[in-house]
Amino acid sequence: MNLSFNTKLAEGYFSNSQIARVLTENWVRENSYCPCCGEVPLNEFENNRPVADFYCKKCSEEFELKSKNGKFSSIINDGAYTTMIEKINSNQNPNFFFLTYSKSWAVENFLIIPK
Repeated sequence: MNLSFNTKLAEGYFSNSQIARVLTENWVRENSYCPCCGEVPLNEFENNRPVADFYCKKCSEEFELKSKNGKFSSIINDGAYTTMIEKINSNQNPNFFFLTYSKSWAVENFLIIPK
């Protein structure tokens, strides 16, 4: 498993948050599998879908990726708080991937939190 991000994918991006999104989502797509059924690969939802980044074609589980440079604290920021709460309380609540990375664009920790 390669823990370094493919930084060539970030060429043309200037915002750190956009660079992080592109690099971390690509890393998950290239290096993960469905922890519920073992299916490889996971598939990406279209961009800007609320509270869902990846899904498994085999078992239909959904996954939300949260990533951060450095360590996570007890609070996980989300741009769409109300949407996140609604999704968590629905019948289609997602599983979570938590990924932390270094300033040199490498994975430091990758956690899977099932629903």
